[in-house]
Amino acid sequence: MIKQLAAALALSTLACTSAFAANLPDVPVPFKSGAGAMADGVIYIGLGTAGQDWYKLDTKEAAPAWQKIAAFPAPARDQAQAVALNGKIYVFGGCGKIEGDITSVSNEVFEYDPQNDTWTKVLTRSPIGLTGHTAVTADGKTALIVGSVNKEIFDGYFSDVDYATKAEDKALLDKINADYNGKLVKDYFFNKAVLQYDPENNLWITVGELPYVGTAGSAVAVNPQDQSVMVVNGERKPGLRTDTTVKFTVKDGHAKFEQTPDLIPLPNDKVQEGVAGAFSGYSAGTLIVIGGANFPGSTENYANGKNFAHNGCTKTWRDEIYTYANGTWNYAGDLKTPLGYGVSIQNGDELLLIGGETTGGQATTDVITVKVVDGKVVTE
Repeated sequence: MIKQLAAALALSTLACTSAFAANLPDVPVPFKSGAGAMADGVIYIGLGTAGQDWYKLDTKEAAPAWQKIAAFPAPARDQAQAVALNGKIYVFGGCGKIEGDITSVSNEVFEYDPQNDTWTKVLTRSPIGLTGHTAVTADGKTALIVGSVNKEIFDGYFSDVDYATKAEDKALLDKINADYNGKLVKDYFFNKAVLQYDPENNLWITVGELPYVGTAGSAVAVNPQDQSVMVVNGERKPGLRTDTTVKFTVKDGHAKFEQTPDLIPLPNDKVQEGVAGAFSGYSAGTLIVIGGANFPGSTENYANGKNFAHNGCTKTWRDEIYTYANGTWNYAGDLKTPLGYGVSIQNGDELLLIGGETTGGQATTDVITVKVVDGKVVTE
């Protein structure tokens, strides 16, 4: 599906001309909550609503087309994360019915070898269970992993839900949901540690901790100019986002953090709720953050002592485009439709939005290319 949009940045008022590398075809299946990465100009996506299936798309071809590759060798899962390291694709974590009939968080790692079209389960475990995390690489050799829910609390909740559901006890189920959603932010123990995984040595280390709360579903992007990593928003507890952003760089196994401005409210809004599940990437030295979802009103509810902050609020999929450059956030227009929870791919100076879900959680097949051209954000 070809989409056209030109959203003016505060950077310039020059006229814009389209300059995309290629028009890319839609994903073969409705695709959300999956994983994806790019290696040597080839995009790899799978899991989520694709189940165990994986596909590749060679963007270097004159007429790129999706091709099915070897299926994932373990149970399907949502919210896994993939990153390309040393020419291979590594998949971290996810959640689903991985070891039985009850949803749980995975700490597994899988490696895909594009040369042989084969999957291997890596003999390692992440130090914590990973879902709601984001995986990126700044050096092409090691993965940096930001955020995640707490496995024990998350798994325990789904175990309790399974028990109440099988007992057909609605009152108990309502109490389980109220108890799970009614805690303070600090009592969910979302992951604050930034993890680094080195596949060559099969080694995990902690390079530092986010200087605020742990998050889930943050937008994370690597600046190709200086290899700094931006972390934008995310959940701080179920149904409640944060508007916080931070930048860090990693050197010799240690992260140096720099607090950056909070994401700005929309022009007619007093509060920025923050977003989870947004797309993010860089073009022309500018960070672009697009879409995601939140619960308008939840921030005010929580500030007023309502721990079940999103109770009575409506989940809202977002269409806003924000940019960050020279220390300043700007609102840069809207997508044609709201979109979140897809895969962000940095393709040279372009950002690719692969799949995702729109209002109501409906999975899409869209592939949207985003770029800053002559000081304006353009999508195709």
